[in-house]
Amino acid sequence: MRGILSTINDPAYNLATEEYLLRKTEDDVFFLYVNQPSIIVGKHQNALAEINFDYTDKNNIPVYRRLSGGGTVYHDLNNLNFCFIKSGEKNKLVNFALYSKPILQALNKLGIEAHFGKRHDIQIDNKKVSGNASHVFKNRVMHHGTLLFNSELDILNNALKTNPLLYKDKAVKSVRSEVTNISEYTKDINFKEFTSFIFNFLLNYFDNSKPNELSNEEVKEINLLVKEKYTTDEWNFGYSPNYSLKKRIKLEDGTRLSNSMIVTKGKITECKISGSKDQANLFTEVSKTLEGTIHLKNNLNLFFDNKIKNQSIKIKKEEWIQLFF
Repeated sequence: MRGILSTINDPAYNLATEEYLLRKTEDDVFFLYVNQPSIIVGKHQNALAEINFDYTDKNNIPVYRRLSGGGTVYHDLNNLNFCFIKSGEKNKLVNFALYSKPILQALNKLGIEAHFGKRHDIQIDNKKVSGNASHVFKNRVMHHGTLLFNSELDILNNALKTNPLLYKDKAVKSVRSEVTNISEYTKDINFKEFTSFIFNFLLNYFDNSKPNELSNEEVKEINLLVKEKYTTDEWNFGYSPNYSLKKRIKLEDGTRLSNSMIVTKGKITECKISGSKDQANLFTEVSKTLEGTIHLKNNLNLFFDNKIKNQSIKIKKEEWIQLFF
């Protein structure tokens, strides 16, 4: 079994590595990696509905979509991610308890009383330290999960604090659980030592395992996948199921505006902005012009920059943007 420890903290690269190892190799692999602060949404989720947009935007926390289903998770430099990829019989590939077993044994060896939870997670004192998900490709399965060692739980909770009334869709919804850090239960080891311990434990756990590095050719193909998929708006946001949004805001001068829109494959397909009667023509024009625009802040920033530059509009760009997230 190949044992690979990533030296790269780029979420897009590590997610692409998982997909490459699953789809393009026949090896059994365990892969450990650490990502920069980021939000990772499940394959079938509405990315914007899973995050606190105002908070993530203000704090520059990017969003990426992974290959597996399940709920949204927060990654940072004190969270260790594990991934197991194996071949097997098609109807016996997904087994959360089986792939959680080596992680549980490793934590137990550190003196931590961790256990397997009812929601296929790993818990300590009935608090979640690891979320898990799986994805099947032909006769191969990828099972991966998080290990919150000393993550910024305040950031995690704020970034994933959502308004369930804002978006309506048929996407898979995350189920929030109380979380804790593994470091609260082991005082004699730091994150670097913890990572090394888990890696070496897995080398011993799986027979005939050896430390391994990606070849130059593999890295080349992974980087291509990063470029063509994992850094694209089409994958990270456009892949979201169709959804609708209704938002009302109050401007500094007391004026109230509302926006009701439908987004299909990431693009605004219907939009209706309303407010004061004296600007009804403006709202109609903006609503109509925005149809076909990808529902991302950068796109809307460009639109309203041009709109405000070319016309005498009292509404600030920041106020316009509030209507859409």
